[in-house]
Amino acid sequence: MNLSKLGRTAFAFVLLFSILLFGEEKREIQLSLGESSADSSNPQVVEERSTLSATHNSEKITIDGLLSEEVWLKAEKLDIFYQFEPHYNEPASLPTILRAAYDEKNLYFAFDCKDPEPARITARATKRDGDVLEDDAVAIALDTFDDNNSAYMFAINPLATQQDGRFADNGRTTDMNWDETWYAAAHVYEGGWTCEIAIPLKSLKYNQNLTSWGFSAGRWIARLKEKHFISKDLVATTRVSQFGTLTSLQLKNFSVKNYTIIPYMQGEFEQGEAPVSNTGVDVRYNPVSNLGLSFTINPDFATIEGDVEQVNLTRFELSYPEKRPFFLEGAENYSTRIRQFYSRRIGEIPWGAQVNGKVGKWNLNGLMTTSDPSTAGAEPESGQEALYSVFRVNSELKGGSTIGLIGANRTYKGNNSGSLGLSGTLFFTDVLGMTTQLIKSHGSSSEGTWTGFLRPAYDTQVSHFHLRYSSYGTGVKENMNTVGFIRHDDRKEFDTNLRHTFWINRLGFDSVQPSVNYNQYWSQSGYLRSWTLDTDVEISLYKRVSLELAYETDFKAEYDPYFEKDFNNHEWGCDFGYDNNRGFSTSIEYKRGKIFDSDMEAIEGGLEVKLLEAWDLSYFAEKTWLSPTEPGENSWIHYIRSSYYLNTDLYFKVFYQTRYELNSFWRDPDFELQRKTLQLLMVWRFLPPFGSLQLAYQEGTTRFTEDEGRGRTLFTKLSWVF
Repeated sequence: MNLSKLGRTAFAFVLLFSILLFGEEKREIQLSLGESSADSSNPQVVEERSTLSATHNSEKITIDGLLSEEVWLKAEKLDIFYQFEPHYNEPASLPTILRAAYDEKNLYFAFDCKDPEPARITARATKRDGDVLEDDAVAIALDTFDDNNSAYMFAINPLATQQDGRFADNGRTTDMNWDETWYAAAHVYEGGWTCEIAIPLKSLKYNQNLTSWGFSAGRWIARLKEKHFISKDLVATTRVSQFGTLTSLQLKNFSVKNYTIIPYMQGEFEQGEAPVSNTGVDVRYNPVSNLGLSFTINPDFATIEGDVEQVNLTRFELSYPEKRPFFLEGAENYSTRIRQFYSRRIGEIPWGAQVNGKVGKWNLNGLMTTSDPSTAGAEPESGQEALYSVFRVNSELKGGSTIGLIGANRTYKGNNSGSLGLSGTLFFTDVLGMTTQLIKSHGSSSEGTWTGFLRPAYDTQVSHFHLRYSSYGTGVKENMNTVGFIRHDDRKEFDTNLRHTFWINRLGFDSVQPSVNYNQYWSQSGYLRSWTLDTDVEISLYKRVSLELAYETDFKAEYDPYFEKDFNNHEWGCDFGYDNNRGFSTSIEYKRGKIFDSDMEAIEGGLEVKLLEAWDLSYFAEKTWLSPTEPGENSWIHYIRSSYYLNTDLYFKVFYQTRYELNSFWRDPDFELQRKTLQLLMVWRFLPPFGSLQLAYQEGTTRFTEDEGRGRTLFTKLSWVF
């Protein structure tokens, strides 16, 4: 492929490939590294899979959490669960009974979680996609192509608070920002708690010819710090190749709605400005069950929660998480160690298109959009739009391994920049694997355009060890950072990490986890630029108290433009946390050291409080002092978040954040306000999660790329689902 034309052809290539192949699901595709078939997995692993038969249901199931329908009396049950933590592979301490059913529209699951002390059941999370798995909770994961590679995850707690996400690359990559329509209800009774989950088939991409899917189920018991799963000998809870099997599915002749249209209307009323109205639409279309296309026109990101400020003591660029819905779909597929695609490089967009799914043995993902780079903090006076495109074509290999091609490009003022590369996630055994990338960048720099890494790793339930070697040419950052994220280049890097969890479970100690990481890199010419030794130990006490001790020392050599001389830095820190599992948790961390010839002290901490069953509050503050210092380096950041839920689909939220500059020593500071953000939001999801009515009030900036934000602004937004 001609790299200079990558931006114009990437999305079209993936879309054309999808159209040509989506009907060939039975086509056999082999690569030299092995067969890419779920049937080629280790037979011993397949024989040890837990299985559950799904019962076809012809009667209505009311999702109320009560398990009163007749189907739950006749459906096959799965009641053998094993501990993942803390007593690995031992039988679950409390019984859990799971059943499954399906009809022409939905897949259903019913849990009965036995508990002799229902008053001690923990249920704090009320916000969708909140920390559900910190509560008592259950979760279902579905490998809908039975390819040992990717999966959907659905979890709820006893308040029926929902969390969903996606796994990719055999569970090495997780994306908990993914959202779809599904339904759940829960009920606490004198012997424990029960719940029902209904997942519309239209919310999934799947191979309708299969009668069995990969499948996992788990239960979390917060007060005991226990995690239970249906599979034994798990290396990781997200390892898709170790899932059990959901059998007896007959989906081939089912016909489900294959499109969703979500239009919106928005009014914007800013103080001192004329009212503004906007309209837009999202369209999701599934031509077949295994492939989905999505389009957006004039998407609205105005009510997305603001970025949490970060203190940067590294002299390298910081990355910020993506929150905009359009860029979250399929994001797990672009989440690689060398980040060829960093969606925060893209600002406001007038339109966008995506393709996501699987054709035969190939996973296909593509995205294309346009944006003015100045709206993302780059090219401040550009005024012209750039074309952004990214794609990934990926195939699974034997034992859950994958190999694929990733391309990312920005076309701007007639010039192309970005990268094209191979990526691989390889599993030689259940515990020994390797990740790797080999990338050719293109753009304004013609020298030093290659980058890549090799990272073999050993992973068990309690241990991790890896070695990594990376190489970044001198022009890689310049070429890739128009659409990717590279902190710095011109380096050959070696990195290793070793950690182990010792489960003690006596004398008041739950566990102790020591860890050590060493990193060193040189310039491409062999000049030593940096080494870092990072050690820490995490101690868990009494199932409520945690303590972490850390020490880091590093060397940074003189290197333009980052370091004007050689520096020897060091830092030690102590972090204390407490969680009563009843709605109150707090943590505080103190750090001290020397950073770039300045004495450094920092203190940060926060708390989360459940004021009422449906009202939560969190507060975080961080103060950093350097002496001597440059203006603006000493800072005090704090933010408050609070949510009140009348029910799971009608809620109020507040987010308030300030950043101050500290102009004097920490014992007698002089504060100067640098940034302030206030957001108030009311949401009524009458067609969850996308059909809603929103009212929002905003002051200040919401994105780290913005120096100045809006004045006082009121937003109204109505979204509908067809």
